Amino acid sequence: MTFRQTLRTLSLIFVTLTVVPACTTFGTMAEDNSIESRVYTITDAIEAKNPPSFIGVDSHNLYVLIYGQVPNQAIINQVSNEVKGIPEIRKVFNELRVANPDDVSTMSDSWITTKVKSSLAAEKGLDSKRINVTTEAGEVFLMGLVTREEGDKAALVARNISGVQKVVKIFEYIN
Repeated sequence: MTFRQTLRTLSLIFVTLTVVPACTTFGTMAEDNSIESRVYTITDAIEAKNPPSFIGVDSHNLYVLIYGQVPNQAIINQVSNEVKGIPEIRKVFNELRVANPDDVSTMSDSWITTKVKSSLAAEKGLDSKRINVTTEAGEVFLMGLVTREEGDKAALVARNISGVQKVVKIFEYIN
C-alpha cells in the first residue's frame, strides 16, 4: 500500500470512529467494517496487478461505495463482478473512473471534504452526523440514512462548495 493509500485509509478510519452515524446500529457498523475488509482484500489484489490504480471502499448500512481510478473499463467491470459475491452487501455503487490516480490531488479532496462537512454541520435542520462524506477527484459522495428533504439539502450544500465538480447521492431514505 502506498503512502497515499495509507493516508486515505487512515482518514476513513478516523472519520468512521469520530463521526458515527446516529441511525446505524453497532451490529451494522461491525458488518460494514467486515464488508470493507473483504472488499479491500479483493481490490488490493486487483490494484497490485493493474498499476497505476487506486481503489477506495466505503460501506454504510450495507451500501458499498467503490471509488478511485483504474487504467481501463475492464478493471471496473472486474471489481463489480468480484464484489457481487459478498452476500451481506445490499447494494454496490461502483464509481471507479478510468484515469491515472497520480493526477488526483489528495490534499484538495481532503480540503473539499472538510469544507463540505463543516457546511453540513452549520446547516440548520440537518443532522450532519448521519451523513458520510467522501471526496475523490473533486467528486463528492454523500452516504447515510436521511429523509429526502435532508438528502436534497445536503446535496445542495455540497454543490455550492468551491472545488466540487460533481455530487453523488448514495442515500438510504427514511420517513
